[in-house]
Amino acid sequence: MPALAEGAFPLAPDLPRPAAEVFHPGKPKVLVAEDNPDLRLFLYDVLSDEYNVILREDGEAAFQAAIADPPDLIITDLMMPRWGGERFVRALSERRDFPNVPVLVLSARADDALRENLLEHLVQDYLTKPFSAQELRARARNLVTVKRTVDILQRELNSQASDILELTAGLVASRKSLQRSFAALQVSDRRWQGLYENTAVGIALADRDGKILSANPALQRMLGYARDEIVGVSLIELTAPCERGLTERNVHGLFDGDFPSYTVQKRYEKKEGGYLWANVSASRIPAMDEDGPMLAVIVEDITARMEAERSLAATRAELTRVARFTAMGELVASIAHEINQPLAAVITNSQAALRWLSHDEPNLVEVAAALQRANRDASLAGAVISRIRGFLRAGQIRRAPVDLARMLDEVLQMLQLMLTEAGVDPCVRLPDPPPRLIADAVQLQQVLINLIVNAVDAMREQSERAHLLQIDVVADPAGGLRFSVRDNGPGVAAGSDARMFEAFFSTKPDGLGMGLAISRSIVENHGGRLWLARDGGPGACFEFTIPDN
Repeated sequence: MPALAEGAFPLAPDLPRPAAEVFHPGKPKVLVAEDNPDLRLFLYDVLSDEYNVILREDGEAAFQAAIADPPDLIITDLMMPRWGGERFVRALSERRDFPNVPVLVLSARADDALRENLLEHLVQDYLTKPFSAQELRARARNLVTVKRTVDILQRELNSQASDILELTAGLVASRKSLQRSFAALQVSDRRWQGLYENTAVGIALADRDGKILSANPALQRMLGYARDEIVGVSLIELTAPCERGLTERNVHGLFDGDFPSYTVQKRYEKKEGGYLWANVSASRIPAMDEDGPMLAVIVEDITARMEAERSLAATRAELTRVARFTAMGELVASIAHEINQPLAAVITNSQAALRWLSHDEPNLVEVAAALQRANRDASLAGAVISRIRGFLRAGQIRRAPVDLARMLDEVLQMLQLMLTEAGVDPCVRLPDPPPRLIADAVQLQQVLINLIVNAVDAMREQSERAHLLQIDVVADPAGGLRFSVRDNGPGVAAGSDARMFEAFFSTKPDGLGMGLAISRSIVENHGGRLWLARDGGPGACFEFTIPDN
């Protein structure tokens, strides 16, 4: 369609007027404020194929329509009765609760000063009459695309980058779309640059080797690097040593097309020392023009949250330790109270027997009676101890079908922070398909947690090699399942096999010595067996069986 002369619009006299506003789901909304009926209908004719068009004859009516239902784009004439376009747009800008909606001004005045003032303070684009339908469509499409991209970015930031992959895909798709017009590309670049420079999350572009090509100010601040220092630094080398192998495999997997993206929680080393805990989302950006494929990395700083969780975990551990000592104290007091009377009676009767025997003529009848009473009271003390022991061992088992994969996943999730801090890389191997198991899932998790914590503690001070934890579940030849937990730590000292399952025996300076004893009781209550397997392998390997029921 050729450019139009001032006041001339390609509308036939019999062109039907727009019907009542009918909205199509999924189409963006464009609010048009124009007092000239021919131009108003021309704008409707040009835009209605792509947008839901709302027509108003003056600025005041358009203001009310915008407040009631904010559109995706506002197109307004400057010169209108009642409220002009400038007053209309200024009234919207003064409302703090009104969202950021782009504004395209139409004017017959080629006033550069007015145009610059409006573009600087109130509007996003300025179109001088006459104009072509193609130009109007291009500018409207550009502004709506930018607005929707900004909306996506704002939603992502408000949700703390919970779905950063969709954000990155949206940015890439929007950028490709905006490249179709030069004006749209300029706006897109400005918007992206504003987001890149001012967002609170770290953003980096990297090459196939993980070397940073560019990083925004937020990531520079997080890692302690200046703008010119961070370029060329490898994200793989910045990763904590125990996680570098996995990071390198992930980066190469993205570029090789093994998977489109990944999200992980990890640590980066800061320039001045210390670690940055971060939620990291990475995806591959395809090659565009002369640029080859790149890695887009989004980094959310969660150091404060992790420190709070670590402090909370330490507090919980301390409370658990105090609770255990309190419970043990109460148990000791209870046992002492229960057996004090029969033991005191045993002593009294045994002393009486000794006195009757010390007489010149021992009274054997009284001696026998005293010894019988002592025997009775000793039996009573033994019964008290047996009852208490039975109470402690008779934990009720709630047997139910167990989802092995889910149970083991929950255990590793509960211990994730400890495993990450200790640099332990767990590996779980299950039969395929997973076998059926009827047991108390909570008690089995307690056994596995005790064994895994012991394995991690054994490897914690070992820095010369990787920390490996292997958890296997196989069918037991005698029926049921056999679980094994193996580490590559220093192993268990010879000669301690017989005592390690005793209550209160521990090789740790601060250990209570109850973990293995409790674990053995749980396994035996299920009808199984727990033992240390000395098979000549590295580290220690504990195995236990859970039979069929």
